[in-house]
Amino acid sequence: MKDSGTLDNKEISHSCLIKFKYVYEQLKSAERKAADFCLNNPKTIAYSTITEVAQRAGCSEATFVRLARRLGYSGYTELRSQILIGSSEQIVKQVGISPKDSVAIVTKKVFGMGIQALQDSLAMIDFETFEKVYRTILSSSSLLFVGAGNAGGVAMVGAQKFLRMGFNAHYYPDFDRQLVILANMTKQDLLICISHSGQTKSICEISKIAKKQHVPVLAITNFPLSALGKMADYTLLTASFAHDITGDVISKRIPALCILESLGVCASMALNDEQRSVTENSNKILWQNKL
Repeated sequence: MKDSGTLDNKEISHSCLIKFKYVYEQLKSAERKAADFCLNNPKTIAYSTITEVAQRAGCSEATFVRLARRLGYSGYTELRSQILIGSSEQIVKQVGISPKDSVAIVTKKVFGMGIQALQDSLAMIDFETFEKVYRTILSSSSLLFVGAGNAGGVAMVGAQKFLRMGFNAHYYPDFDRQLVILANMTKQDLLICISHSGQTKSICEISKIAKKQHVPVLAITNFPLSALGKMADYTLLTASFAHDITGDVISKRIPALCILESLGVCASMALNDEQRSVTENSNKILWQNKL
């Protein structure tokens, strides 16, 4: 991982910096060299032609074009126009947690980083893809939610939400049971994979099997160029990058939960009267379990 100072350059616009963080670890050597130049010299990028930048960086012009497209821009010109902080943009400071911080300060920082992750994730949502996913869910015969570790908790919550609405939704923590369900799925179904890194072996493996069976795959991940991101038919991105003192990513599951919640709310609004009665019956049964 690049040193945090470079990947948190305060001269770069926050939205552009998030894009670099998404793809940096998966860049090829030439593209990473170009990315390092951009991260260390944003003003040069903003005020120079692609020919001038390529000469100074020791990279080809084509490399900068490819890098810009990997970042989600149409080309170098758009990267050039977006890389610096705008006059009205607030500089976002990623405040780390220190062992010397008081309980109150730690709590405020944790909440703040969670809020930042939600704001960044919302800003990065591709709503055209989101709409396609929502419509795919509505037309799917069954949904299989998978996730490893604490991502499994997110998958379980997602499956339960859609099950309550009458969808044929499944979640099993055991990999063998996931494979049994997947063995009977077709292109009319949907595999929903939750993985922050997009590199978890079991999640990537079940995605490979799904692709062989022509089962559509939705990835909810932080890294679009990860193994999972590259395999998925649909990718919805989270944007959680702040780390705590243990090195773990703070609040990385909150954006994924909100994505599933949003998909669930959208789906619930499209239900017919018969389908809504299933939700009402589920809620009544569950309410009877309350004291």
